[in-house]
Amino acid sequence: MATGCYPTPVDGLTIKLDSEQNDWLTSEARTRGCSKATVVRDLIDRQRSTQLGKSLHERMRDLCGSLNGSKDLSMRKLKGYGRD
Repeated sequence: MATGCYPTPVDGLTIKLDSEQNDWLTSEARTRGCSKATVVRDLIDRQRSTQLGKSLHERMRDLCGSLNGSKDLSMRKLKGYGRD
């Protein structure tokens, strides 16, 4: 059975914000007429919904090309392993 105002059990989270982040969050909550926690939950839900259904490549696109080296690591010559 749920307790409080939540229909299902929930976990708590404590975060540290710098003053600029806290000011924005406070202002956003005031504008929406809700709590800071509601704003944070909405932002998390919005981010999750943009990630759902995307392939791993689409989710990690910003990392593509960030590594240096051979494009085909299976062809790399390793000294001391296997046949030289």
